[in-house]
Amino acid sequence: MPKLLSHCALLLMLLLLSDSVWAVEAKQSKSWPLSHFMFEDQALMIKNVSGSYTISFPLSERVEPLSVELDLAITNSNLLHENRAQFVVHVNDYVVGQIKLNPVNNETKAKFIIDKDYLRSGYNQISFKVAQHYTETQCEDWSAPELWTAINPAKSTLTLNYQDRWVSEKLSDLNSLINDKLDQYALSILRADEKRSNDYLYWGALLAQGVQLRLKYVPMQLDEQLVKPYTALDAAGASLANVFKLNPDQLTHDAILVGTKTTLQAILPEAVSKAITGPYLGIFQQPATKARFILVASGNTDQEVTKAVQAFTLLSAPFPDVQQTVIEQTLLPDPNLTFPRQSVLPDHTYQFKQLAFANKVLTAAKTDAELTIRLPADLYGTEEKMVALNLNLAYGAGMRKDSVINISLNGLFNHAIQLKEAEGAHYRNYRITIPLRNFSAGSNNLKFSAVLTPSEYGKCTFVQRENLLVSLYEDSTITFPDVGRGVELPDLQLLERTGFPIIKNGSAADSVVRVLDDSPDSVAAAWHFLAKLAGHSAMPTFDLAISKDAAATKKNIVLIGKLSAQDQTLLAGSPVRLGQLNRFPYLLKEEQQKKDESFWQWLDRMITDRESPSLVTEIKPANAPVSQSGGLGQKFLLLSYPSPQSPESVVLALISDRQNDLNAGVNTLVSPELWSQLKGNIFTWNDQKKFYSQQEGATFLSGHSVSRLGMIQYFSNHPWQWLVLILSLLVLMAFIIHQLLIRYKKRTHQAVDS
Repeated sequence: MPKLLSHCALLLMLLLLSDSVWAVEAKQSKSWPLSHFMFEDQALMIKNVSGSYTISFPLSERVEPLSVELDLAITNSNLLHENRAQFVVHVNDYVVGQIKLNPVNNETKAKFIIDKDYLRSGYNQISFKVAQHYTETQCEDWSAPELWTAINPAKSTLTLNYQDRWVSEKLSDLNSLINDKLDQYALSILRADEKRSNDYLYWGALLAQGVQLRLKYVPMQLDEQLVKPYTALDAAGASLANVFKLNPDQLTHDAILVGTKTTLQAILPEAVSKAITGPYLGIFQQPATKARFILVASGNTDQEVTKAVQAFTLLSAPFPDVQQTVIEQTLLPDPNLTFPRQSVLPDHTYQFKQLAFANKVLTAAKTDAELTIRLPADLYGTEEKMVALNLNLAYGAGMRKDSVINISLNGLFNHAIQLKEAEGAHYRNYRITIPLRNFSAGSNNLKFSAVLTPSEYGKCTFVQRENLLVSLYEDSTITFPDVGRGVELPDLQLLERTGFPIIKNGSAADSVVRVLDDSPDSVAAAWHFLAKLAGHSAMPTFDLAISKDAAATKKNIVLIGKLSAQDQTLLAGSPVRLGQLNRFPYLLKEEQQKKDESFWQWLDRMITDRESPSLVTEIKPANAPVSQSGGLGQKFLLLSYPSPQSPESVVLALISDRQNDLNAGVNTLVSPELWSQLKGNIFTWNDQKKFYSQQEGATFLSGHSVSRLGMIQYFSNHPWQWLVLILSLLVLMAFIIHQLLIRYKKRTHQAVDS
């Protein structure tokens, strides 16, 4: 018995030792410059007697934090008082470190170690607060210009020390497993079928969208692989039962295994295979690395797999709280009656809370509130169309009359509200109007910034700042005017902001995606690109059509893949030719066309004697196309041009040469710094993020009221033709009325002399 106990103790010690070894091996570190967590790339400056600056640091639920190291490069004013100037670091409102600020040695390298007890999953608030004085007494100006401390965000770093946690085997935790908290995410989509069917292309596109929508703003790394049955062996060389028969060398990321039960039969554990009795979803730890998961999307038929994949994109709530589920039915709403969440429509009024804005209190320290508005891509408003804001707000007493709330739209100042009542005030329906032309297609940021100044102010004066309060209420409203729908295409900048026209109002019903070749990187590139476009509407596109069939056609066509020398006719009608002989337009000159005032502007000027604003000259590029034998090489090309087969539609081509990795090119393209540079209708780039863009070829007007808008545009450019048309119509009407009067007189008053 004692011998048995000793063996058990030895075994327990070995297990504990193996656990500790695993913990040490799993320890990882990741560093970021502090600028990574800031909205704008600028100096981090803290001013006044008491100032602060806060950043949000995301922490994934998939990691166990060990500590955070803050290495700060601090520079402070050389006029601060040595005994009273202090720098303090807060994490989630707890003090984690402090240093004195020295006016002589005013450049400081400070390191703060933040223990894991202060950290939590999700977003952590790290605040830098200063107490800055230039005198021993209280007789000082609290906003004196020499009261400042700066942190260099490029030279300061935040380092996270962590261990990976084992993934949860519950479908309810999908949002925790696929998230943007470590600013990177990689996924493999696996198939067991040798052939890529159109159904499989659709499944991969929806799976990629479901992942990207959970990541929000973080780019996704995506690859596509064929897997074959692999026999896993234990330490003794025996075959392991009831495990996924997958080669661990192919499982370098989280993985989604998709296909029918028949095609996956040889890879799935027996218990999982038996559980597939219909559209099926199940999540499991990977055999070799329990910190990563395998998600199985399967069914008995292709239609059942489609149902399972659609369900995966919809599972945004923490339900179902199980490892496996069989989908009975998915009821999708009528696409003709529904719109993407938080989008706005013409001639509608919305409360701020309907656009995800909650009641906000602005103070001297927290001065900003933001409202995000998503506008349709094809709103067409004339100059006089205005967006009306009816604000409900209140502000405190004892403010100086130069206190204001500055309102900016997409970073540009637009309006101001003066807080001039010394006793404070409460406003209901405070009306502000902003020209619709100031808004952009897609996401718009409306920012309310408070500049609050106390009424008691000056040297040797106690400055009370606790009364500097402004409340902005969520029942404030914003009203959009009734406008037409029209937009000039092709326009890659519009695609970058909204996904239009490939995706419109969350629907891809008017578009088809054709994958040009069968390489894994082209397939993954197509999925990744479509997932990026779907992110604009924050919803998956269930009506997406994706195919390898060259005959597949719809109003808009998206071509994604690699071109060979034989693909000479693929880009027919395009300003760029690729094949054995290549043509590309180069910048040379520009055409300038003066715009004359319209008839209505002329008539208004004649009647009111009011000068109308001068019309801006229309400038178009006059490029020089050059034909030669050289091709794309290491460059990638994104191209949009009017479809030669269908009016008011476009062809969008995302292509590379045969030797290039198109998926790597798309990974570069969708990075925030390159994606935001899209414009024109021709865009080329390489893996170093060097790009070139230009506009070439014909454009057209597309929209619900395209004929009316086209007439407005034409007659605005040719006002005298409009005048001739109106005069001709007046003469014609006078002639018709005259003839009708003659006929009436002959019929009823024949005896009357003319």
